[in-house]
Amino acid sequence: MKNALPTTPELHVDLDACLQNYNWFCEQSLGAQTAAAVKADAYGLGMAKIAPMLQTAGCKTFFVAHLIEAVSLRKTLAQEADIYVLHGCNSIDVQVFHDHNLRPVINSDYQLRNWSQAGNGKPCALHVDTGINRLGIAFDKIKLSNTKDLNLSLLMSHLACASTPDHKQNALQLQRFKQVIEQFPDTPCSLANSAGILLGSEYHFSITRPGIGLYGGTPFDAGIPAPLLTPVARLRAPILQIKSLKAGDAIGYGGKFIANKPMKIAIISYGYADGLLRSAGPGTNCWINGQAAALLGQVSMDLMAVDLSNLDHKVNPNDYVEFLGYDLNDFSRACSTIPYEILTSIGTRVSRIYHGAN
Repeated sequence: MKNALPTTPELHVDLDACLQNYNWFCEQSLGAQTAAAVKADAYGLGMAKIAPMLQTAGCKTFFVAHLIEAVSLRKTLAQEADIYVLHGCNSIDVQVFHDHNLRPVINSDYQLRNWSQAGNGKPCALHVDTGINRLGIAFDKIKLSNTKDLNLSLLMSHLACASTPDHKQNALQLQRFKQVIEQFPDTPCSLANSAGILLGSEYHFSITRPGIGLYGGTPFDAGIPAPLLTPVARLRAPILQIKSLKAGDAIGYGGKFIANKPMKIAIISYGYADGLLRSAGPGTNCWINGQAAALLGQVSMDLMAVDLSNLDHKVNPNDYVEFLGYDLNDFSRACSTIPYEILTSIGTRVSRIYHGAN
C-alpha cells in the first residue's frame, strides 16, 4: 500500500477545540462542577482520546450509556474519575461494576432493589423522571424511605425541551426536580445538559453535564441563535473521478438529478456506509478549497456526486472535499437532522485523525 492514493474519508478531530468548548461550558456553569457526556464513543469522535484529555483539564465525572462503554472508558482514566452508566445495572452486571469501580444510574424499582441488595454500599446515582418519560423513576414516586439502602452520590434528571429555551416544559421539570431534591438535602444534584446549562444558573445545581456542545454542535433547535462554540470535527473525502455531463444526463440511482446544461461533476468517496445520510442532497453543501459546492442526486453506499460548476479553480482527482468543519449545524439542517445524528453516524471505516492537546 506504499504511496497508495487515498480512497476513504478522513475525520479530523481538533482536541484543542474540544477542550476550548469544555472550558467554555465550565465558565457557563458558574461554579458548578462540569462533567462530560462521552457516550457513543464521545459522540463518534473518539472517547479514548477525548476523555483522558478532559480529565487532565480537570473533568472529574463522565457519563456513558452502556456498561461496555464504561469498562472501556475505565481503561483510559485514572481510578479517581467517577464514571456513571446511564442505563443502570442488572443483577448479572453487579460484579462488573464492582471490578471496574463504576457507578450505575438507578432508573427503576427493579434496579433500586438490585443495587440495594448487591451494591455493597458502593455509590450510585438515582434518576428521577420529571417529565421526559424515558428512563427514570417518576418524580412523584420517589421516597427517601425507599432509598435508605443506597449510597447516593448523585440525584439526576434530564430535560426534554431545553433545546427550546422558552418551552414551558423546562420550568415544569425544574419545579418537579426541586420538589424531589428537598428530600435529599445533602445529595449532589444534576439536571442540565448542554442546552440546560444555557437556561441559567437555576438549572445548574451541583453538576452540569454537557454533551453535544463539547463537540461543536449547537444544543438549540433551528432558528435559535447558537452559542459561540468552536468546530471540533472536519470530515474530508477524496475525489475519485471528474465527469462531464450533457444536458439531460441523470446522476446516480433513480436519476434523481438531471442536468439542464453541460456541467462538470466530481464523484467523491463518501456514502451512507460512511455516515453521509441519504437525506443529504439538494441544498446540502460541501467545500472544495474554501468554496461551496452542492451535492447532486441520491447518496449511495460508497459514493456521492458534487457540482463543480460554480468553482473558480481547477479541481483534480485526489483533491479533498470537506464536510462538517465549516458549519456542522448548517450541514445537519440541510440533511433534515441534528448534529447529534451527523456525528454519531460517522462510520468505522472513516479514519480518525487527531490534532492538538499534546
